Amino acid sequence: MERLKWWIRLSRPEFHTVGIAPVILGAAVGYSVAGVFYLLPTALAILAVVLIMLATYWSGEVFDYEVDVLSAQMEKNKFSGGTLVLQRGGVPREKAFIGAVIAFVVAGLLGLTFLRMGYSYDLFLAGVIGGLMGFFYTTPPFRWAYRGVGETFIGFAYGYLPVAVGYHLQTKSWDLLPILLYGTPIAVSIFMVILINEFPDYPADLRVGKKNLVVRLGRERTAVVYVLSAVLFTLSIVIPAVLGYKPFLYALPVVLLALFNAYRVGRGLWKDRKTLENICATTILINLGTAVLLTIGALL
Repeated sequence: MERLKWWIRLSRPEFHTVGIAPVILGAAVGYSVAGVFYLLPTALAILAVVLIMLATYWSGEVFDYEVDVLSAQMEKNKFSGGTLVLQRGGVPREKAFIGAVIAFVVAGLLGLTFLRMGYSYDLFLAGVIGGLMGFFYTTPPFRWAYRGVGETFIGFAYGYLPVAVGYHLQTKSWDLLPILLYGTPIAVSIFMVILINEFPDYPADLRVGKKNLVVRLGRERTAVVYVLSAVLFTLSIVIPAVLGYKPFLYALPVVLLALFNAYRVGRGLWKDRKTLENICATTILINLGTAVLLTIGALL
C-alpha cells in the first residue's frame, strides 16, 4: 500500500483533468452536431489520454531529476517542479521510466482498437502525435521542454488535439471551424498554465540549461507573453459569444479571472512567492473552468 501511494503521488491524478476535460468538451460539441454519442470510443480515448499523461509525468520525473532537486532548494511551489517521489526513494528511477514506456506503448496499442471500430488512420495518427509530444517533453533525444517549443506543443497536445479527437469520435469528421473555435481557448489557457508554472523553476532551469521560454526570454518579458496570452484567451471567448455561439456565454465568468491574472502578472505581483502560487492555481482553474463551462453550454 505504501508503494502504491508513492506511485499515485508520482502520477499527479489531480492534474489529469486538464487532459480529460478537453476530450469531453470535444465529444459534447460533436454530440450537439451529430446528435449521437459513442460512449465506448470516448471512454477508450480518455483512457488513452490518461496513459499518455502518465507516460509524460513519469518520464518527466526521471529526466528532470536534477533540476527538480535544485528547484526544491530555490523557489519551488506546489504547482512547479516535480513530486520529489524519486528523490525520496518512493519509486526507483528505472522503474518510473519503465512504467512510462509501458504506458506509452499501451496507449498506442489502445489507439489501434479504434481501427477495428471503423475509425480512420487519421484518428490513430492524431493519438501518435499527442503521445510523442507528451512522452518526449523531457525525454531524450527531443526534450521539447529544453528547446523552447515545449509550451507550444503542450498547447496543441492538450488543447486542439483532445478537442478534435472528442469531436471526431462522435462525427467521424475533422470540421475545422468547431475544432478551432472550441480548441483555441483550451490551447491558449493550457499554454498559460505551463508558462506561469515555469516561473518558480526559473533559477533551477537556468542553472541546468533548460532553455524553455522563461529561460530564453527572462521572467519580465515572459510576463508580457502571459498578459498577451490572457488577452488572446479573452478574445477567443468574447468574440464567439458576441457572434451568437451560445456556449461561450457560459464561459464569460472565466474571462474575468483571466483578466485579473493578467493584471497581477502585468503589475509584477508574480514576484511575491505566495501571489505567484495563487496565480498558478487560478490559471489551472481558468483552463479547467473553460472546458467545463463550454461543455455545459454545448449540451444545453
